[in-house]
Amino acid sequence: ALIAAADADYSVAKAKCGAKTGNDMSVCIEQAKAAHTKAVSSAKANQKVSDARVEARADTREADYKVAAQKCEALAGVDKDACVSAAKAKFNM
Repeated sequence: ALIAAADADYSVAKAKCGAKTGNDMSVCIEQAKAAHTKAVSSAKANQKVSDARVEARADTREADYKVAAQKCEALAGVDKDACVSAAKAKFNM
């Protein structure tokens, strides 16, 4: 969505350059390209950060589940089964 917005902004900015001539037009187009490149780069960086956060949450949840499951090892029978089930439910495993 952010890249699409950057593309739309670039199109508008580039269209505004059409009213200019010579070097002013060239500078205007380069400014539009630079703004577009910055916006796309920022959008990609934001996506990478978002993906890393999702992965970190999953890793944390899995680690916490392993601790909870290990605590269940001290139990036996129905109590152990209930403990494991509760851990799975709590950590969506």
